[in-house]
Amino acid sequence: MTRFVFVLGAFLMTTMGAGAQELPGESQDLPGTFSVEQNGVSLAGEAEEVVDDGPEPRKVYEKKVGGIVWLEATAGPSKFDVTRFRTLRIIPDQVSSFIPSVVVTGPEFGAALRFRTGSTTIGARFKHADYEPFNLTSIGLDLGFLIRAVPYVHPSIRLGFNYYMTTGGLIIPELQGDLSNVRSQGGGASIGAGLRIPIVRWLSIAADFDYSIIGLSFRGSYDVPTIGTVGFTAGTAGTAIAGTFALTVHLGG
Repeated sequence: MTRFVFVLGAFLMTTMGAGAQELPGESQDLPGTFSVEQNGVSLAGEAEEVVDDGPEPRKVYEKKVGGIVWLEATAGPSKFDVTRFRTLRIIPDQVSSFIPSVVVTGPEFGAALRFRTGSTTIGARFKHADYEPFNLTSIGLDLGFLIRAVPYVHPSIRLGFNYYMTTGGLIIPELQGDLSNVRSQGGGASIGAGLRIPIVRWLSIAADFDYSIIGLSFRGSYDVPTIGTVGFTAGTAGTAIAGTFALTVHLGG
């Protein structure tokens, strides 16, 4: 019995001594710190700083223009050869002999509302050219194709289908004193090419060259001494060229 008690006491003393020893891998300097790696992911203890990877801030400058809605203002010089295609006999024979060649120049201003999807834009465009002695106003459909794969400077092509009308004077100035109640209107198409440069994420500038074919019909009346007032209808077709500078605000997207 004494021998059994002695063996039991020795076993208990050995066990207590082993429990008092320091565990392997345990730090004495940082008792509250631990680091465990599980499934390739390091988990930090309370003494390690955890850095939160937030979203990277978006740059103010973008190398490609964006936005879903484009608001655009344009300005530039324009030249309109009113009677360019008189040989097509759009002007009646009895009137054509009285109509000289008419070429006018002046500033052109405009605005556009365009919607972009991918590299294509579609919208409406308004233009007003201040010629002497008349003004030419147009409104129509605008289609644009932008090569956004080229960064920083994007080549572009535009097509337009427009309704035209004149105000402020007669498109044939030499007949101003002989005709009255003259109204001019017509239609045409234009094609343009240019470059667009992004400035910041919501703003870009562009320079374009436009070529347009414009057909106009004009009607009014003139006085014949022996007959009285006689109405007439005539027409002409011409070409217009314009250099356009644009400032565009990009919204959405």
